[in-house]
Amino acid sequence: MTYTETLDYIFNLRGGEIDLRLHRVERVLSLFGHPERRYPAFHIAGTNGKGSVAAMLHRILAAEGYRVALYTSPHVVSFTERIRVGDQEISQEEVVELAEEIKRRSAKEGVGLTFFEFVTVMALVYFARRKVEVAVVEVGLGGRLDATNLVLPSVSIITTISKDHEAYLGSDLLSIAREKGGIIKEGVPVVCGSLPPEVAEFLREMAGLKGSASYFLGSDFSFAIKDGGLFDYKGLNWNLKDLSLGLQGRYQRGNAALVLKALEVGKKDFPVKEGALREGLRTVFWPGRFEVVRRHPMVILDGAHNGEGVKVLVDEIRNFLGVKKVKLLFAVMEDKDWAYMLGELAEVASEAVLSRVPMQRGADPWRVREVIGEKIPAIVLEEPAKALRFVLERAGPEDVVLVTGSLYLLGEVRSVLVEEALGQSSEGQFADVRLERNVV
Repeated sequence: MTYTETLDYIFNLRGGEIDLRLHRVERVLSLFGHPERRYPAFHIAGTNGKGSVAAMLHRILAAEGYRVALYTSPHVVSFTERIRVGDQEISQEEVVELAEEIKRRSAKEGVGLTFFEFVTVMALVYFARRKVEVAVVEVGLGGRLDATNLVLPSVSIITTISKDHEAYLGSDLLSIAREKGGIIKEGVPVVCGSLPPEVAEFLREMAGLKGSASYFLGSDFSFAIKDGGLFDYKGLNWNLKDLSLGLQGRYQRGNAALVLKALEVGKKDFPVKEGALREGLRTVFWPGRFEVVRRHPMVILDGAHNGEGVKVLVDEIRNFLGVKKVKLLFAVMEDKDWAYMLGELAEVASEAVLSRVPMQRGADPWRVREVIGEKIPAIVLEEPAKALRFVLERAGPEDVVLVTGSLYLLGEVRSVLVEEALGQSSEGQFADVRLERNVV
């Protein structure tokens, strides 16, 4: 198959259906000699912040010189973003060859994999063949029954817990915590973000029953934001001052504190010098997380795709712009609480253009308009690229455009903006868009 045919095959496995089980993945991994057992991992679950935490960990470990792998989802523009070793993404040729091998072996055994299971097997096999020393692995959905929950973690991390994917994880916070806490392994320490007291106590008890030490942001370690975007970190033994972070947003300093605590806890297996800590945080890049990609008008891309993420984003917009309002470009998945999301975003937006995520699960923008139309002026342009053009044509040089609601929307929009940046960067209207990725 060609690369395009391979991706079509993978994306159409089980029609994109979500089916949380572990036995299928375990069976197929056994056909490859259990590659997931050949290297330890930093395993990351949580409602929001998983990708940013993974990117920071990966960058710091690479700066220290470890041969480190990274597995994340979803991708923003290119499928190959999901699987990388060091700074190198898996190549299209390797995707085709590995997919064919997994397809052939699983079919011979009569095992059918879902999309995410297939890609997870691909990543874990690829990492073993590239002889990585450690892998940074982001959970896809939940934790307990997620396809990634067969890795052998050195440290487990749970970023945040809020309502999302209730159909699969439960409708209350403790049910969701039970699923995400399922990544806690016997005797393996777990580092957690700032959580509601009842959730923190629940996870502390889960960890205790497994003989696992647990550490919580705000009680066992902390951070403090300073002028100029710098921040301090205070752990049990580490006390780091004036740290700089390559990712925008105050909330990212909290994510960085999780990363530093995980490395502090895991220093016996993966010692990291202070210089690598500072360099990794300073140079980390993760697309679509409060990413300023254009200057005049300013365009901000943010992958907030649930209520908690949008609430944090709105706070950040207020901190960044004060009373100034943004022009909103929004598209969302149908299974999200988009009425709540829009209610929050309407507080910082003067007008909205509503588009459609180019997937079957995308919400109907005309239905979305019925909700937001009562709060701020809104029009519908279903094709993301046309919607972006419309917003930019209406925006003055001092305006701010916010693109949010879904990482899939960001992928459509970012590719257009990067193409423009490649052709017009000399004119100075684009921010320092990272062009080295496979985005064109």
